[in-house]
Amino acid sequence: MKRIAFYMLLVLAGAACGEPAGAASGALVKLAVVKQGVLQQTVVAYGAVAADPGGVTTISMPRDGTISAVDVRAGQLVAKGDPIATIETAPAAVMQYEQAKSALGFAQKDLAHTQALFGEQLATHSQVAAAEKAYSDALSAFNQQRRIGADRASQVLRAAASGIVISAGVSPGDRVLANAVVASIATRDRLVVDLGLEPEVAPSVPVSTPVRLFSPQNSLIDFSTKIMSVAAMMDPQSRLVNAVVDIPKEIASHLILGMTLEGRIALSPRHGLLVPRSALMVDEHGTYVFIVKKDIARRHNVAVSLETDGGAILSGGVSANDEIVMVGNSGLEDGMPVRTN
Repeated sequence: MKRIAFYMLLVLAGAACGEPAGAASGALVKLAVVKQGVLQQTVVAYGAVAADPGGVTTISMPRDGTISAVDVRAGQLVAKGDPIATIETAPAAVMQYEQAKSALGFAQKDLAHTQALFGEQLATHSQVAAAEKAYSDALSAFNQQRRIGADRASQVLRAAASGIVISAGVSPGDRVLANAVVASIATRDRLVVDLGLEPEVAPSVPVSTPVRLFSPQNSLIDFSTKIMSVAAMMDPQSRLVNAVVDIPKEIASHLILGMTLEGRIALSPRHGLLVPRSALMVDEHGTYVFIVKKDIARRHNVAVSLETDGGAILSGGVSANDEIVMVGNSGLEDGMPVRTN
């Protein structure tokens, strides 16, 4: 009976103090120690396989004409010399050729006649020189007409190199002017990928940075290469910054134009004060952490140099060996007592 009464007195004494006997005070947290460390950021970007502009050849109309047949379509593989399209020379082009031919015949006869008169001392040196120039000009104009094929009623345009037809913008019956592009052919082993980088990341990606490319759909496509160039402007459609990646020749033959590849770019490592990412808190006053000393949590604003899923490098606000709150910081306030068990 005396023992029960004594126990009741202890319980009442604990209640008078405002908490159960043996209860610990302070918020329960988990701490981490700030250490000097290294953190590397990996940038993930996506892009499509495209033709290297330096490896694209165009098949153009040599003269005004009409398309009578088209032998290729976009995406088709062609060999050097394969037929691309058949054209018929426009009547106006035929007329220009006939006029050039007639002008050459007249200039040739005029030169011979002037030279004969000069031999009889009935023409001057200047007259002979004028006739020679007229003949030379007429010959150049005639040869130009022959170079563009105006002396032929029809002509088959052929591939100048092997590759992939990336465009064939004409159809039978089209009337096409001289120099208009009939088709474009990309060299098979000269391909690139335009990776889209976030604008805030692009300045951190220098030329020659290694990048690993792979296909999310095909596990066999996985290779490493380097950044060739990084644009100094955003793409107006994607609002990203294009980084051009070269594709090795031995890989290019296994890729398809237009296919999407994922790129992983490992940036240069950052050295500094390393903390867990969960220790960072953000409010309207900036980024901060709680440093614990003598079981009291104190707020410290920090400067973040690099933040990844694996942690954060801080450039100010903490010191090496500081103990900071990494778990349980969401409900803390400056000056609150904390406990770890």
